[in-house]
Amino acid sequence: MSQEHSIENILQIQDPNIKCVSVDNSDPKKQVIHAKLTYPIKCCPLCGQTKVVRFGTNLINVRMPPIKERPVILKLLKQRYLCKRGQHTFSAETSLVKPHCQISEDTKQMIILQLTKDRSITDIAEELNVSPVAVNRVIDSLGVQTKTALLTLPTTLCFDEFRSTGHQMSFIAIDGDSHRLVSVLPNRLNRSIKNYFEGNYSLAERKKVKQVVIDFNAQYQSVIHIIFPEAKIIADNFHLVQMGLQALNQTRVQLMHRFTQNSREYRVLKHHWRLFLKTYSDLNQHKPQWFAHLKNWFTQEQLVWQGLELDSTFQHTYFVAHSLVDALRNRDYLKFIQTLNRADKVSPQLETTIRTYRKYLPLIKNMMANNYSNGPLEGINRKIKQIKRTAYGYKNWSHFYTRIRIEFMIKIKKRKPIRK
Repeated sequence: MSQEHSIENILQIQDPNIKCVSVDNSDPKKQVIHAKLTYPIKCCPLCGQTKVVRFGTNLINVRMPPIKERPVILKLLKQRYLCKRGQHTFSAETSLVKPHCQISEDTKQMIILQLTKDRSITDIAEELNVSPVAVNRVIDSLGVQTKTALLTLPTTLCFDEFRSTGHQMSFIAIDGDSHRLVSVLPNRLNRSIKNYFEGNYSLAERKKVKQVVIDFNAQYQSVIHIIFPEAKIIADNFHLVQMGLQALNQTRVQLMHRFTQNSREYRVLKHHWRLFLKTYSDLNQHKPQWFAHLKNWFTQEQLVWQGLELDSTFQHTYFVAHSLVDALRNRDYLKFIQTLNRADKVSPQLETTIRTYRKYLPLIKNMMANNYSNGPLEGINRKIKQIKRTAYGYKNWSHFYTRIRIEFMIKIKKRKPIRK
C-alpha cells in the first residue's frame, strides 16, 4: 500500500476522486496534508451542455479531525471547470466537505458527538480546531432535526419550571411514562402555555391527557382544566416528601440554636443531622459506632434519641413528620389521613406543612391512586442546570433550547474499551 493510500485510510477519506500528494510535518503545531480533487465530467450540472473544459484550480484549507491531538489541515486543490456554452464556471464537489465550506463533514459529526456530552462550546471548538461560531452554526443546524414532533400527546404529563437565560423562569413538560421532552417554553406564563397547547394540538388530542403531575404551584392549576378538560391534577410526591422533611429539619435547626456551640446538645443536633431525616426503621439499632464529636460509642438509634429527649415538641414533630413521609412514600392514604388527624403538639413549621397538605388533599388523594411523580423531571432539571453551569450561563434562548434538545434527544451508545 502506497503512502498516499495510507493517509487516505487514516483520514477516512472515502471519495476515490481525492488523491493525497504529500504530507508536511515541518510545523509541530499542526499537520498539513496536500491533496487534489479532480474527475472527468461529461456535461455541465447547471445547464446540461456537454462543452465543458478544465479551467484552473481552487485551493481550500479543509479542517479535518485531529490526529494525536494535532490539528490536521487538508490543503485540497479542487479542479475548476468552464462551460463554454453558458460561460460559467464551477468547481469539483466531494462528500468530504460541502461547497463554500472549509470544515469537513467528519469534523461536524465529531462536533455533534461532543455536543451530546457535558462540554462547553469553547472547549469543543479548541479541541477540533474550529471557532465557537462554527460550533454554534452546527447547533443551529440541529435545531430543526431535534425539534419536538407535534403529533400526539401522552396520557400523563409532568409540569415544572427551571431557571433559563438571564434570571427568567421557563416552563418544561415531559411524558410521565417515557420521560421524553414534550415542550420547553421560554417563560411559564399561563398565556404562553395555553397558546402553545391550543395552537399545536386539537381539542380531541388534548382530551386524551388524563393526568397532569404538578407541584403546589396554583398558577398551573388554574390553566390545566382549560387546556385539558379530561385531566386530573396529581400532586407531586417528590415535593410532598420534601416539604415534610424540610419542616422537620427547620425544627431541628431552631432547637439547635437554643444551645451554645460548644455544648454536647448542639453537637448532637448539628453534626449528625442526616440521621434525624432518616426513616426510624432504617436506623441501625444493634451495632454501635464511634461518634468523634461526642467522643463515645452509640448506635444510630441511641444517638437520635439523644436529640429527641431534648425537647418534647421536637420529639412529637419527628414521629409525626416521618409517619406522614412514610405514608406518602408508600402511597398509603388511610395512614396519611390518620396521621393528619392526630397531628398535635408539633412545631409551627410542621403545622404550616400540615395546613398545606389539608388544602391540597384531593390532589394528594389522586397521587396515592397511581405511581406518577415529578422525580424524573427533577432529574432533567438537574441536567439542564449542569448545561448552564458548564457554559457559564446562556444569553441566547435559541442556542440554550437547542442544546437541551441535543443532549436529551440524540442518543449515543456508549462503547466499552476495546481490549483485544
